[in-house]
Amino acid sequence: MKLLIGLLTAALLGPVPAQAPAARAPAPCRNPPAPGQPLPDGAPRDPMIARLGLERAWELATGAGITVAVVDSGVDGNQPKLRGALAAGFDFVASQTPPGWQRVAGGLGDCGDNGASHGTAVAALIAARANDDDRVVGVAPGATVAPVRFVDGIDNAAPEMIANAIRTGAELGQVLNLSFAVPVDRPVIRDAVQYALSRNVVVVAAAGNESSGGDEKFYPAAYPGVLAVAALKQDGTPLAQSNRGDWVGIAAPGEGLTAPVSGGGYAGVSGTSFATALVSGVAALVRSRYPAMPAADVVKRLTATAVPLGAAHDDRVGAGIVDPFGALTVLGPALPAPSASGAPAPAAGRVRVLPLPDTGGGVAERWGSLLGIVGILILAAVLAYLGRLAWRAARHRRTRPHPGRPTDDPLDPPDISLA
Repeated sequence: MKLLIGLLTAALLGPVPAQAPAARAPAPCRNPPAPGQPLPDGAPRDPMIARLGLERAWELATGAGITVAVVDSGVDGNQPKLRGALAAGFDFVASQTPPGWQRVAGGLGDCGDNGASHGTAVAALIAARANDDDRVVGVAPGATVAPVRFVDGIDNAAPEMIANAIRTGAELGQVLNLSFAVPVDRPVIRDAVQYALSRNVVVVAAAGNESSGGDEKFYPAAYPGVLAVAALKQDGTPLAQSNRGDWVGIAAPGEGLTAPVSGGGYAGVSGTSFATALVSGVAALVRSRYPAMPAADVVKRLTATAVPLGAAHDDRVGAGIVDPFGALTVLGPALPAPSASGAPAPAAGRVRVLPLPDTGGGVAERWGSLLGIVGILILAAVLAYLGRLAWRAARHRRTRPHPGRPTDDPLDPPDISLA
């Protein structure tokens, strides 16, 4: 199976020469990423679409009307798969004057992560459009991404800058994707996450790729109220470098994913950053279908419908692998108030699940119908019992002993005992 998936990944990417990078935003990047590769003409559809059951999920919601703020390295606005998917964002740039950074309008242009296209891949896994090629599509292709960019890289960002970027993201979207992890609990970052939660934002964060044994926590994923995401290999087992702990909430595929990247092409990506993007996309689907649902209930819904990978809750994978269709359809207390027809009121343009026709009256009429049915059954049982007694009496008269006939007539068997 792994060999087949490996061959498919190779077919999707193929050994095709890289294209020239697209034009970048005015704000310069210190370490711009290398461009991706185009998909070969004969490459099949991304298997992740079938693996997550996205075709069924898209019949119910596409993420339309929902903005996902991506606090990351920025997004290449020239990536064709993100055409029509980007909202106005912001740049955070280091400054020599207090407070040591500046926030300016921007967000476009991927400043990379050690030469890799990080923010663009995250944004595309969330909301890439089909456009003229549906072989690679984001989890929520109707959602919008608002990029919040660290121009000089998050590794060089002070805690106060990170905190303000989180606050900015919380003001831009209903879902906040934080595909980074730090091993220190910074109060200023903790307060920024709390600010996002207070604004009814679903906060999804990467568990991190430090291969921890579970004794240390990584933030912001480990903060209360944040949905921490672990990564899975292609065979469904935990990715070796994915951090573990009782604070991990859910898991998603995080190895060999095909993502649109900076420069207009594609690349294979792995890690908890990209598993987090998939979960953020599912959160956007749920928020699109149930716009009145509180953020905390969205998180509960995602974990309650996750497919367990062993124990009910595991430090490596949390509640299990995310299930988009299950999260959109499960019945439970997290559903919004029913409409007048008795069915949940879906967002406009979504598939509506109609209730069964109500052929009866109120509660009294329905109880009356039920009692009538029970009465008929009791009457039938009584008549059957009386008929049995009459039949046995007749047989007794027919089979009374006669001279020369044995009393153990084989035609009169004993009563059957229901053991």
